[in-house]
Amino acid sequence: AVARIPSQGELAIKLVLSRGVEHGPSPTAWLHASAASDFGPVRQSGVRVITLDRGYDRGVAERAPWLLLGAKTLSYAVNMAALREAHRRGADDTIFVTSDGYVMEGPTSSVIIRHGDVFSTPAPSGAILHGTTQRSLFDYLERHGHAVSYRDISIEELRTADAVWLVSSVRLAVAVIELDGVQMPVDAPLTELFTEYLLSPRD
Repeated sequence: AVARIPSQGELAIKLVLSRGVEHGPSPTAWLHASAASDFGPVRQSGVRVITLDRGYDRGVAERAPWLLLGAKTLSYAVNMAALREAHRRGADDTIFVTSDGYVMEGPTSSVIIRHGDVFSTPAPSGAILHGTTQRSLFDYLERHGHAVSYRDISIEELRTADAVWLVSSVRLAVAVIELDGVQMPVDAPLTELFTEYLLSPRD
C-alpha cells in the first residue's frame, strides 16, 4: 500500500481491526494508506478552539463501563457533529470537557498544556485513551529534561495555561491560539520543534 503512494508529501496510514464476521473463526484487519492533506499552514497558524460539554462527568466511565466510552470505534458521529458546531461558532476545532468541568480530548486529538516547564495531559481513563502522538511527544520532552504529567486538568487550568496544543497522528502538533473567543499565548519555537521531531525518522 505504501509503495503505491506518491513519493512527495506526507502519508496517512490507518490500520483497522475488527472481530470479523459474526461467529467467524478470526478477526478481520485491513490497512489503508493515502496521501495526507497538507496541514503545513495550520501547523504554522494554529487553531481557534471552543470547549464543548461531552455530556457526562469524569467518573462515569468507571461507574458504568458498559457504556464503552473509551472504545475506539468506527462511529465518529459525535466527533463530526462537534466539529460542525465549532465551525458554526467560527472556530476550527473543539476540546471536549466533562459536565463537572474537566478537560478530556479533542474529537480527533489529544490535549497537551504547559504551565512553566511542566507539560500535562488528561490522565487516561475509561473515557480517555492514550494518544500515540502525545506519548511520543512526552518521551521527547522527558529526554530533553522537561517534566510531564498525566492528571485531571480543570477548564480553568486550560484557560490559564502558558501554551496549549492539540496533537494527532496526521495533523501532528498545532497550537491553540484562541480558546472560547479569548486569545491564548503561543509557544511558536516549541511548536516548530514538535513538528520537526514528529516528522523525523524514528526507530
